[in-house]
Amino acid sequence: MSLRCPKCQRGYDASLFEFNKEVVCACGERLSLTSGSRPIRDIDWESLEREIFGAVNSRSRKVDGEKAKEIRAMADHIGALIKQSDLPRVDVEIEIRNFRQFVLEHFPEKEELFKAIYINRFRRLWDEHRKGEGPLFGDRGRGA
Repeated sequence: MSLRCPKCQRGYDASLFEFNKEVVCACGERLSLTSGSRPIRDIDWESLEREIFGAVNSRSRKVDGEKAKEIRAMADHIGALIKQSDLPRVDVEIEIRNFRQFVLEHFPEKEELFKAIYINRFRRLWDEHRKGEGPLFGDRGRGA
């Protein structure tokens, strides 16, 4: 938000006037929000709205990006457990269920995508690397 000098119309950021501070304009006019020589408020609502929504959107994109990295790391961890460990099937299934719960807490609208991508990926890895231990999640008709 900008405030304008009544004498020369130069704009100043409103934060300069916090705590009843006085600003001396380049034209020599003394400006404050409590004195008689008050700056004129010139609020550009569109740019203010863009600034607010831009900050909110960039924050949510950052949070979503961080969660996506965390999800990839968790999926890779489960893949490694399947391929490289001798962890019993029940423990791997518990890890997958915990992973599913985490994903749905953060992205509840992505349940079908989770099943299509991750459950099938984990079953394929299980079939490739641990086929002799029976199918992952028992019957293939049931979900995670």
